[in-house]
Amino acid sequence: MSGDDTGDDTLPVRRRVQDLATGFRGAQVLFACVELGVFDAVAAGPATSAEVAAEVAADARAVELLLNAATALGLLHKAEGRFRMAPGAGELLVRGVPGAIVGGIELQSAHYRRWGHLADAVRTGRRPPENARDEAPPDWIERFVRGIYATALPLAPAVAASIELPRERDLRLIDVGGCHGAYSMALAERYPRLRADVFDLPRVVPVGARLIADAGWSGRVRMVAGDFQREPLGSGYDVALVFGVLNGEPREGHPALIRKVFGALAPGGWIVLRDAVLDPDRAGPPEAALFALQMLLATDGGGLDTRDDWERWLREAGFEPPLPIEVPGELWGSLVMARRPAA
Repeated sequence: MSGDDTGDDTLPVRRRVQDLATGFRGAQVLFACVELGVFDAVAAGPATSAEVAAEVAADARAVELLLNAATALGLLHKAEGRFRMAPGAGELLVRGVPGAIVGGIELQSAHYRRWGHLADAVRTGRRPPENARDEAPPDWIERFVRGIYATALPLAPAVAASIELPRERDLRLIDVGGCHGAYSMALAERYPRLRADVFDLPRVVPVGARLIADAGWSGRVRMVAGDFQREPLGSGYDVALVFGVLNGEPREGHPALIRKVFGALAPGGWIVLRDAVLDPDRAGPPEAALFALQMLLATDGGGLDTRDDWERWLREAGFEPPLPIEVPGELWGSLVMARRPAA
């Protein structure tokens, strides 16, 4: 094999490695624009870099560099020295716009700092102390809940539309670790006879209650304070959502929570699991493999499962065989339902 052939073979790998090594730069452009309020400043109409700099109280030269980089990344459009939001970007990146994901981006910015301690986490097998300290500020819970709410809000209607439940009778739902209640509210909208209890830690309850009240669902969706690791969930529920909860628990806690949910359901009731799921060899898909590392950085022992894990634990708990649910436009995770036998 000639030297030229070797070069041709390695070039795609070289480019991939370079993209991985420099990918942080694009992320930081996005995070800085959100933190400084650049997108909010541009949203009102085309503006020069000097006008944006004055609006966000930042250095004019540096703001121009940032705006040019954001344009190169497709977030802004530049014409005749003036900047405006790129088509479709304003709906996502401007605060106050329905469907915007600004809160979720701010949460990812916090995660970015945590990823800087990945090598330490791998050496010790534990969440780095610096990452745990991120959660110490009094406003952490508020920012965290609102951040994942912003991410969940545009997805919740599609998820709710994929979950088929009886319409002819009253339904009681428990949203285990449901945090912001977005999925409970979406299901309450689809099923007028459904009432939901969003079960989460006492420090989460006030934030979730405000979000539910602001959305106008306090009459049928309520927050319930409790620790599902230590306290009973109640009983007689027709549906139990377990969305993005297993990943934060130590592995032995995953089948334990599934068993606890089985006990909280009425005969014939359904558990609905949603989370990132690994391939059988646990080396993919890429988003899930990366998210598993994020759980190393953000939790004490959390991690992801395979679909086979779920099927085994559901069967051992007493559920009927699970049904995979396809969610149109789903960007993250897998959704399955399993029924507690009616008798």
